[in-house]
Amino acid sequence: MFIRIPLLALFTGTLFMLVSCQPNDTVTPAQSGSVSSQNLREGFLPTFPKHYQLTKHGEATLSYFDDGRLRKVVHTGTSVRGGMGLYTLYIYSAHSVVTKTYNGNSFIQEIKFLLDANTGYCYESQQIDYIPYGPNTTLAQETGYLYQYDGNGRLKSRTNKKYTYEKTDFIYNAGGDLSKIISYDKANGNPGVVVVSEAALSYDQPTGDPILSDLYPLNGEAANLPDTYLRIFGKSGKHLVKLVTEKYSSKGQYYTYVLNSDGYVTTRNTYNVSGGTLANTQAYEYLVTNLVVQL
Repeated sequence: MFIRIPLLALFTGTLFMLVSCQPNDTVTPAQSGSVSSQNLREGFLPTFPKHYQLTKHGEATLSYFDDGRLRKVVHTGTSVRGGMGLYTLYIYSAHSVVTKTYNGNSFIQEIKFLLDANTGYCYESQQIDYIPYGPNTTLAQETGYLYQYDGNGRLKSRTNKKYTYEKTDFIYNAGGDLSKIISYDKANGNPGVVVVSEAALSYDQPTGDPILSDLYPLNGEAANLPDTYLRIFGKSGKHLVKLVTEKYSSKGQYYTYVLNSDGYVTTRNTYNVSGGTLANTQAYEYLVTNLVVQL
């Protein structure tokens, strides 16, 4: 059972126990040179870790169930006048997570993530996109992917279940951070399979900046996974990516970060490698609470 205990209540209880456990014959009147109550309080209070829960990510607003699981993401940047805009609901069962996405009152997408009973990692995703076709008709387009992991619990590959030539490989550096993403597909409709994109990720760029710890990992855009926030795609890297470049393209992006005093990202700026222009600024907001105390 976990109970949140306010710091003041915890201190008061600790102080009471310390005083009440002293033998009566050792209690003496306070001396003029005694430590102030402020210093006494600071001396008894330990430094409690903080629990961070992301509530704002750029234009997205996140809300949670009481047990901490993600409940809803509202994508406010694409709101519909007079409606709820674009939003995603999260539904959990023993070995799966289902996301349902709506645009206003229109149901536009459902993804079911099947989870391994031992690791909790997604081994298959089943996606249905509902595409408007005429005034009163909707087409259902189904896509499925299979996920494999290496011996360290890191995502190794993502493969289209029906068209197995459509595949993405994930490669990691010695520190366990994602360093390369290689995507394959058919060669101009021919049976052969070729590399269609190869992204390289760096963590100490662009000018040899210090490597920054990633204290709240999200599924990065470069990985092209079907959900940004669910931590079901294997073990996360430990550092913030600074640079993403494409081997067969002049396109690329580099990132700068603003961190708070605890080291969590509060702002991420995205720049285009070509020309160095600012492409996007994302603000991060969190619900911060003291770590619960186990009784």
